[in-house]
Amino acid sequence: MKCAHCGAEINADEAMAVGGQKVCEDCYIDLAAKPKACDPWAVYSAQNLSPEHITVSERQAQIMDYLEKNGPTPPEKLAADLNLSMDDFEREMAPLRHMEKVRAQLQDGRKVICLWADAAC
Repeated sequence: MKCAHCGAEINADEAMAVGGQKVCEDCYIDLAAKPKACDPWAVYSAQNLSPEHITVSERQAQIMDYLEKNGPTPPEKLAADLNLSMDDFEREMAPLRHMEKVRAQLQDGRKVICLWADAAC
């Protein structure tokens, strides 16, 4: 049997149902537990952690470094330049937004990602 989302071969007894489709465990996690960029409880939690408890992953640090060097960037370009799929990019962005490290906004009618403290954004 093949995963309806990614096409990987899976055993029928390992398949999981999401939206009427049979998917592998990885796709199930991606589809069912996708992080949300706008999550007030996650923002509240991040704001109330001690600074020494806030860490970013290597990929998240790469995103922040890229934005520091290049300024506001459309999400698709940022993901492509860092060789990330849009799913991986969104998964890395959600915690950065919760920690108020990066934000999104419209510039000239298009969405861009920028550092939270970037005055140009």
